[in-house]
Order: sequence, then C-alpha cells, then structure tokens
Amino acid sequence: MQQAALIHIGTYSRDLGASLDRMFENALDWEHLPHLHSSSFGSIRLLQSDATGWRAESTLPGRADQLLTLDLRLNRETGVWVTQTMQGDTLLGEIRTTATATGHRTCHIAAEFHLPGIAPDLIRAASAYYMSLYATLYDEDEAMMIARQASLDAPDKGWRETGGYRIPNACPHLGLPLTADPDLAGIVTCPWHGFRFDAATGRCVSGAACGWGSRAST
Repeated sequence: MQQAALIHIGTYSRDLGASLDRMFENALDWEHLPHLHSSSFGSIRLLQSDATGWRAESTLPGRADQLLTLDLRLNRETGVWVTQTMQGDTLLGEIRTTATATGHRTCHIAAEFHLPGIAPDLIRAASAYYMSLYATLYDEDEAMMIARQASLDAPDKGWRETGGYRIPNACPHLGLPLTADPDLAGIVTCPWHGFRFDAATGRCVSGAACGWGSRAST
C-alpha cells in the first residue's frame, strides 16, 4: 500500500551540554526509553541492533494494547539519524535529527518532524505537541548525558548505606548515579535503564552481565 507523502510540520532546535560522542551514544541507547522517559514510553522490546541503529517494539504509557515499531538509523559521518515510528505496515511519522559539535563537550541538535498526509488545519497542533514532547525528552536526555560524561571523567567508586544494605553510588552498567533505594524485596532498580540488582549480593536479576560484590550491612 502506498504511503502518503511526508509533510514537514516543524523543527525543534537546541544547544546541549554534551559532546557528539555522548549524543550518538544516547541515540543508540534504546534501553533507557521506558525508564528515563517513563511519561512518554511504556515498554520496549529490542528486535534488532547494530553499530548503525536499532529496531524495537514499544508501547505508550497505559496503552499496552497499542504496539508500535521504532526504527532508528544513525550516520556518524553526517551526524544525522532518522527515527521512524510504524504501526503494523503504516508509517506514523519520521523524525530526522542532525547533531553538530559546537565545542569539546557541547553540541547542537535540530530535529525535523515529518508526518504523512496530515491535514493543513492540524499541522499547528501537531507541531506544538512534538515541540513540547522533545523539550521534555531532551531535558531528561541532557541530564543523563552530563551524568554519563562525569562518570567517565571521574568514576564514583564510593558506597552508601541504605535500607540495611551497602550500595555503590554508581550503577555498574554505565556508571550513572544509582540513587534508588532497595524495595521491600531488597531489589534496587536503576532509574536510568531499569536494570534490577539484588542489594544483598549485587547480582543483576534482570539478565544483564553486570553487578557488584556487596554485603548486607550489619
């Protein structure tokens, strides 16, 4: 079935306190979407990934019945990545993002929003929605990218005592701050990527090959 022509409805531009390396790392990081962006994503399941992008099934918050397919392709040489959202065989939208270095630890992004066959009288409302959405997403992403850079520059190897356990300050996954406290079952969930750890042993109980050697506090 032929798709309707894509219509450019607006562009979100922003300067960010993160390098191109952190920006590209963030674009390829599909795992963080339902955890860091919990108001925008309900769940995600990876279908395929490589050095140039990923494809995954996702849902919206509170809409587990509405399955979407996200496909992101990144060209590091041009600094451009294209993200398509599909429902079945239907293209719902395409976002073309360009990142440009503005300094050693800064960059500028411009995200162009393209929708198929949108009526002219709906363009303004759709553009306002995407502008607001991307402002929120990049507020959250910028905080993570800055924290990630800090973890690379000066890894936090400290520990804290909480809930009767000794927990590292940094998540063993990417070194981001592990600020969550153990739940009643003694499980610590990383707020950035949702990795779950047994606070008593440091073992990752959500399937990742990372963890820490810990002990219950006395």
